[in-house]
Amino acid sequence: MELHTTLSKIFPPSQLSQEPETLHEYSLALNGSLCTPAAIVWPEHESELLALVQAANQHGLTLHPVAQGKNWGYGTAQGTQPNQIIVNLSRLSRVLEINDTQAYVRIQPGITQSQLYHALQEASSELQLDITAAGLHTSMVGNILERGFGHTDYADRFGHVQSMRVLLPTGEIITTGMGMFEHSVASHLYPYGTGPILQGLFSQSNLGIVLEMTLALQPKPAYQATVIVICPQEDDAPKMVATIGKLKLEGVVTSGVHTVSMTRAMGEQARKAPGAWVLTTSLAGPKKIVKARYQYFKQTLKQQIPGAKILLLDNFRWRLLDQLNQYLKSPLIDGLKLVLDLKQGVPSDAAIQTLLDHPTASSAMKTSEFPACFRWICAVSSHSREDIANMLSICRRLFREYGYEERYSMTNVNERAVVLIANIRFGKTEPEIEKANRFHHAIDNALLAAGYCPYRSGSGLFDTIKPFVNKEHLALLAKLKQSLDPNHILSPGKYWLEYPATKPTPETLAEAATEPPSQPVA
Repeated sequence: MELHTTLSKIFPPSQLSQEPETLHEYSLALNGSLCTPAAIVWPEHESELLALVQAANQHGLTLHPVAQGKNWGYGTAQGTQPNQIIVNLSRLSRVLEINDTQAYVRIQPGITQSQLYHALQEASSELQLDITAAGLHTSMVGNILERGFGHTDYADRFGHVQSMRVLLPTGEIITTGMGMFEHSVASHLYPYGTGPILQGLFSQSNLGIVLEMTLALQPKPAYQATVIVICPQEDDAPKMVATIGKLKLEGVVTSGVHTVSMTRAMGEQARKAPGAWVLTTSLAGPKKIVKARYQYFKQTLKQQIPGAKILLLDNFRWRLLDQLNQYLKSPLIDGLKLVLDLKQGVPSDAAIQTLLDHPTASSAMKTSEFPACFRWICAVSSHSREDIANMLSICRRLFREYGYEERYSMTNVNERAVVLIANIRFGKTEPEIEKANRFHHAIDNALLAAGYCPYRSGSGLFDTIKPFVNKEHLALLAKLKQSLDPNHILSPGKYWLEYPATKPTPETLAEAATEPPSQPVA
């Protein structure tokens, strides 16, 4: 059946597009690649998604769901293959529940950081968001499913998912965690359920479409202080990261801790900075306890890095500093506002403007409107001084060989692991894109060969990583895909979840079409 006819039976014209301009926009990724889809749809009701999944199984269509389509640096809204139907879930953007007593929210996949923040404000909630620096218009659920991390004591965002309702490729809807039971008073409170834990199957995968997520949020602390550490020397970073690892193991620091090169933190303003690296973290809780933790933190850092400058900034101190800056007009002090906002769960687009060195950049921009191409490099390490130094050495050699400015952040995401994120900006011309592709191939391979493996990837980027993944792991992923998505309708190849053989035959499609998907329980 002709594609437009099939989709028009499910979606009105306002929720469906095959216009060349729209298809081109969704074909773009910020790394300069193209992957043109067949159509874009914007479901507004779960019933439309159910009908779409049924049609995909019946007619051999492939779907690629995106939450807001702003997975910048990791494929944006690009599909895993050409001629897919991009399923943009941005209109499924309701806050279903804010529960201050049990400290959680229930949200649909299209809800943005800004929308959820304002919903909490309007409800006079005592809950605090954990956000990323990706901007106002990026999806909470989309980033969490890719295991993006934040800044507060709840920085492990996926680790605070309590349950999910998921539409499977075969049309059934399941609820993870204690929602597996017909009735449970802990449906939104205990993520493991009973028996095998299913939640992880739907993170960084193509095994289902998340319809709803229950996310635990941190109650607003009695006292919160942001700690900023400026290190003067380039070689201070390994000592800094290793020391934070020790402090996290001791329970002194419990938030996400970001150690960032000045070039990454300040962009073109970095030449005015007083040091080479800046560390930011948050201490929260009763004021006396926070002050005691800060004193231990400060003493420990000073022992390891005597030249470090350490500043504690709470709301009172910030107000005084902000008033003073009305006269000083220092861009360094202006930049502190972004840091405080991130630590207190207040989203903004300021980090995007710094990252792109573009004062009017916005997370509302279309991919085609970005002033340059852009791509991330990421790797996971231990927090040992030796591992951090070696990882940075690999990166520095290749950044300098290819002539790119070095921009790094290293985040102590838990008590033991550190995630490096670096990036380059490059022009949109074919020679610049080809050079960037060579650079990324070289640095990805060098890091992987040394054991510094990525924590996430994206459309068009999986092939470099695949040769380093154990064949037994890939075989298990193929079995999972075959079991849960027998007609291969969802994002084939995403995170290596694909069949070892060819796509299903007309006979298997006909068999699937005779078994309509079950309907969700009201």
